[in-house]
Amino acid sequence: MTDIEEALALLAAPCTDERFFQRALKALALVTQCRWAAFGRPSDVAGKAEVVAFCDLKHTVPGFEFDLEGSPCELIYRQKYPDTHLLFAKDLQTKFPNFQLIKDLGANSYQAELILDDGGNPIGHILVMDPLPQTETMKSKEFFRLLAQRIGVEYKRLLISRELALHKQMIAVTEHLMSFVDDSYTYHVVSKGYESLFNKSSREIVGKSVEQVHGKEVFNDVLKPLLDRTLKGETVQTRVWIHPPHTTPQYMNILHNPYFNEKGNIVGVIVSAHNITDMHAANEKIQQLANHDPLTGMLNRRALFEVMEGKLREQEQAKLQLAVLYIDLDGFQQINDRYGHHQGDKVLRYVASKIKDTAIDSEIVARIGGDEFIVLASFPHGNTYEHYQLKLEDLCDRLNSQLFIDIDIEGQSLPLSASIGHCLVNDATMELSAIISKADKDMYRNKRNERLGLVSMATGFIRQTPSQ
Repeated sequence: MTDIEEALALLAAPCTDERFFQRALKALALVTQCRWAAFGRPSDVAGKAEVVAFCDLKHTVPGFEFDLEGSPCELIYRQKYPDTHLLFAKDLQTKFPNFQLIKDLGANSYQAELILDDGGNPIGHILVMDPLPQTETMKSKEFFRLLAQRIGVEYKRLLISRELALHKQMIAVTEHLMSFVDDSYTYHVVSKGYESLFNKSSREIVGKSVEQVHGKEVFNDVLKPLLDRTLKGETVQTRVWIHPPHTTPQYMNILHNPYFNEKGNIVGVIVSAHNITDMHAANEKIQQLANHDPLTGMLNRRALFEVMEGKLREQEQAKLQLAVLYIDLDGFQQINDRYGHHQGDKVLRYVASKIKDTAIDSEIVARIGGDEFIVLASFPHGNTYEHYQLKLEDLCDRLNSQLFIDIDIEGQSLPLSASIGHCLVNDATMELSAIISKADKDMYRNKRNERLGLVSMATGFIRQTPSQ
């Protein structure tokens, strides 16, 4: 077997770990008939190079670092494509008198090839040295070039493999929710956080599909769309509810990162998730307190105005017709003054429940202070003014009927009713306060013109006697 045949046989042997580099360097030494061959790369330390693999046909030499300055390797990194080959055929020690390594080895000749990444940037170099002078041939130069390309690919594969192994190790030991899912939606690595959340060991999760772990509905509706976006190259961050068995639904902040193999193809997704259920619940509580009246649970003035702004925009887009009803209780002040705020609060909660029960889904209710309430009514767009007025009168009648009641307090039956004014919004650009003011003025006009007794007789309402 010739040297080139033996070299090719060495390269063809199946090997996907660091041993490949030793075989490749031995093949290079055989082809060039040199004693030493090495694969080096720029070190993380400025001004130094690192020998990743070193082949000495007579001795075993471990990897090491050396100073680039004053060495022939310094010159190889100054080469530019396509001039990536360098040869010092003889007198190496004379040319580089301050480079101690070649003196220690007794090297007299040097030949090297620069290894470039896909962008043309140097990632390393391969070299051979020998005590005797070297002669460059087309065969050795071509072998150098091909081997440099192959080593570059394998080194990139090695780095990615190490990175993935490190990620897997980090994922496996963290208490956070981290996992690696391949492009067939199968778990390859899961963290301890997954074990805690799903009440299963990692061995019971790894090898299972995402659908098997989370269930078909959550996988299809929530997780698969996110994974598919990531497998197309998108980094996706979102917040979703998941429903693990044996526990309540959990709200998760999830980051999906695509994972690329050495060929630049996406082969999976690194998932990092944080359980923010408690934080979400706290935020929901803060939003509830910020937007709702603590006594009745209705929207407060701030939230009402936000909703009104949205409704007015929809009216401008011809999606609806907005109307505002202003409700003020009659007889409440006397109850509050005579029996105190405790009883008054009970009355307000009861009245609020009656208003909520009367309003339909398209109507928004709010308490804006004291015994004053607002109802936002949204009607389908495109009807006549008369049609909307009839709808408003019907809503006012229903509310009046529900709020024409007797309240039982400490054995006393006390009458309670409401005065209601309304404003059909005919100009969606009006100020919110002006719209509320129009409904308020209409309410006071009705309050002046209709006394409590007259209202009950005129409308024929029957007082309701709620159980208190």
